[in-house]
Amino acid sequence: MMKRRMVATVLMVAVSTATAGPAVQADAVVDPASAIQRQLVPGHGVKIVQRDRTYWFGGWSTLKPVRGVVGFGKGKIVATDMKDLNLGLQGTRNICIGKRGYESYVKPDPEDPLPPGKTWVSHDGRMCQFVLKSGFVDLADPTTLRAVLATTTGTRPAGVYDGVRTTLYQGTITFAQLSKAKPGMRIGFRSKPTGKYGTWKVSWRLWIGRDQLVRRAWSSWREPNDSRDRSFDYDPYYAFVEDLRLSDWGMKVHIVPPPADETVPVEELID
Repeated sequence: MMKRRMVATVLMVAVSTATAGPAVQADAVVDPASAIQRQLVPGHGVKIVQRDRTYWFGGWSTLKPVRGVVGFGKGKIVATDMKDLNLGLQGTRNICIGKRGYESYVKPDPEDPLPPGKTWVSHDGRMCQFVLKSGFVDLADPTTLRAVLATTTGTRPAGVYDGVRTTLYQGTITFAQLSKAKPGMRIGFRSKPTGKYGTWKVSWRLWIGRDQLVRRAWSSWREPNDSRDRSFDYDPYYAFVEDLRLSDWGMKVHIVPPPADETVPVEELID
């Protein structure tokens, strides 16, 4: 039996019995932020599936799911291996490890072929994102996650995800509240989440198992169109919906670079 209570800005839950998924000691008092932090150990990770919808240029677009594995290190995310069917002719596979990234196309572009024998392009990793989040709801950042949970407006029993019965927590948080938890964050292309944008809200939902690990994270929000590029002036704002599913918390993960003899640095492809 589980008793729920809100204490200050952290959601504390007492769990009296072990449940499916990663083990929880009897009578342990934990919170989702702490439970996730305990998972961030070398050699382990989690599977994810992300589904996104975007409103811009006057209409909604639905992207194909992005699937992959996130690898953990000492208290942080250190590697990712993702398949994105929205890029290239039939999708791409992207591996990020530390400060280096690697991309391979499922179907190479015959009009822009790689050198013979090369199937991967390496780059400096600036496009890599070592995060575990739905929009601004960053699950791997304890301060942000606790700030989000502090705005909970309702809970209810929910469905089974990853073989685990979950409880749904939901609410809304303003950009101003988020920026206090994560100083330096930006919205749109360059704006600070303060002033007239500070009251703009992010609606969020988290499906949390009895082990306090998040199995699904959903968020919906809008951001201002503050681009200096006049071609982006169709709408005063953009809207986003992100739905992240997580499974196999604590799985063994060993993400390695592709073979060196199959890889070409992007710098060598630039004319």
